[in-house]
Amino acid sequence: MRSAIAAGLLSSRTARQVEFGKDANKKDRPLKRHLPILLLAVLLTVASCTMSPVPQRPDTLPGATLHLYLQPMPQEAQRLSLTISALDAVSVEGHALPLLQKPLQLNPGQYLIRQTKLLTAKLPPGEYQGLKITISSATSLGEDGKTALLTEISPQLVTENFLIRQQSDQTLFLSLQPERLVSAGYHLNAHFSLHKPQPPLVKLKGLVSHPTTGTLTLFEKKTPAVIAILAAGRRPTGLVLDQRMRKAYLALAGEDSIAAIDLSQGQIQRKVRLHSADRPEELVLSADGQTLIAANPGSNSISILDTPSLIERERIQFSTRPGPVFLDATGRLAFVVLPEANGLAVIDLDRATLRTTATLAESPIRGIAGNAGKQLYLLAEDSPNLLVVDADNLTIDKRIFIGFGASCLALNKNTGLIYIGLKNGEIAIVDPQLGLPLDSFRTGGEVVAMVPDLEENSLFVLLGKSARLEKYDLVSKKRNAVVELDAVGYAAVVMGER
Repeated sequence: MRSAIAAGLLSSRTARQVEFGKDANKKDRPLKRHLPILLLAVLLTVASCTMSPVPQRPDTLPGATLHLYLQPMPQEAQRLSLTISALDAVSVEGHALPLLQKPLQLNPGQYLIRQTKLLTAKLPPGEYQGLKITISSATSLGEDGKTALLTEISPQLVTENFLIRQQSDQTLFLSLQPERLVSAGYHLNAHFSLHKPQPPLVKLKGLVSHPTTGTLTLFEKKTPAVIAILAAGRRPTGLVLDQRMRKAYLALAGEDSIAAIDLSQGQIQRKVRLHSADRPEELVLSADGQTLIAANPGSNSISILDTPSLIERERIQFSTRPGPVFLDATGRLAFVVLPEANGLAVIDLDRATLRTTATLAESPIRGIAGNAGKQLYLLAEDSPNLLVVDADNLTIDKRIFIGFGASCLALNKNTGLIYIGLKNGEIAIVDPQLGLPLDSFRTGGEVVAMVPDLEENSLFVLLGKSARLEKYDLVSKKRNAVVELDAVGYAAVVMGER
């Protein structure tokens, strides 16, 4: 079972490259003159069968950007509708810079219980004294229907000094004050306040990476709500948490770098560059937090780094693109998914060496290890089954039908149940002991990633096209909250997930 890969795989910088499908037939020498054309055809075929890559360039470079969020509206505003015709950033010199391209409709009844993203806009670096808001119209819903309200002609200046820097993003929060919203039954007295991020306790934080905008969203997991947006760099992708040290590590595929994030300060502490064209995407952290593993699809390699220094201790070279990496139950073995070779490689983290490899009948795309440590669970491309693999000999023991379109999976370590996210927005719940799905529930869109929060017995679900993060109760399967994100997310983590 292992011969197709194991014969060619060796670890360390002095190791030979893995060679799949090497042609040893010497009788076909006339084909040599056609080799360049055949090779090109093979490369094009392989490229068409790979998983969808991360976009090569961000749509918007991070930095010098304002992110404005509307906080949950007061109950007193539930019958009001407002039209903001102009919203300007006002510099300390008094210059107004328009932020809206079209009028903004606010129906407070829809935003009573959750935070809402209003806009993201580039601004010239400098100091600003606040925002200027013009409300052009408003209505109040009563027993006899809607009533037009009289609004102020002059714009309202909401003061809160903030700074726009070239290399960082600024997040602000707008709140509607509940006192005397309507006077005399027809006059609108809408007064807003503006404030900067107020970071919660570290243990309540979560993070989401956004490749297309080069940003990192920090959110508070209880509410949940966005608390800040950081300019991370080019194409941030994989995320892992060191719970004990209160740090996060972020792969920057567009910079060939790894960033270390101080969660106490909510800031990027430092960046360490890997090899040119590595394009790191997936990360995993050892159980003791001392070893970080980065999958580098750009160079077909795995980097093994010491976290105190972020120095690369070892590099394992493949001849095919490495995909996601996951740990076994002990945290001492890392399994590397090799989608293009139908392969699975095993790395000994204590020795930083490749232990073994195997080929599978299907092409794996993601995996996790079970609680007991004896079995691995893999999703396979174009397969309706969850593959159950023996962790010792890397052979498929059984297949559990889950349906087509599986994109991600997560393990509830308290119950042992496995959650399978599907592209159609469904989440299937599998009991590995029984070997069958127990239940399922619907989400708000295509599932990109999932993070169980065992402290609150909840599941955070990262959605694709809608750029949202949803929070579900694991007992009732009901959605508790929605977070509107800066952009489509790649990975999510929360403190307390383990």
